[in-house]
Amino acid sequence: MNRGNSGRRSKAQISTEFMILFTFFVCILAFAMVYVIQNIQDTSASTLWIEADKTLFLVKSKLETAFLEGDGFSTNFTLPQRIMGFDYSVNISSGFLFIGIENDTYSNPLITKDITGVPRKGENALRNVNGRLVIS
Repeated sequence: MNRGNSGRRSKAQISTEFMILFTFFVCILAFAMVYVIQNIQDTSASTLWIEADKTLFLVKSKLETAFLEGDGFSTNFTLPQRIMGFDYSVNISSGFLFIGIENDTYSNPLITKDITGVPRKGENALRNVNGRLVIS
């Protein structure tokens, strides 16, 4: 009994099937990589927010402690040069403390608006002079 080519797969058919399976697995790998990269970016953004929030809390707690302790109180605090390798800026305006980093701005309200000076990277001296906070 001669079956001819009906029971065998040709090399072309095998190559085509291989290419289809290979393309399918490459697509799955590409989707997996996009998912992983997106999760890494989300994690980095969350970590940056946490680090910025820690810096906000440090400055806010020092300012509010100096204000609540009253006239004559003084303290020092140190701000990092960079947050997670990123440059940042600190500003105080209209009773809010702001940190600008990587095209985002994080803020926190303060209990006093009577503040002179702006916290800067590195060492900062803070004094309460008759209810006015002076940062130098």
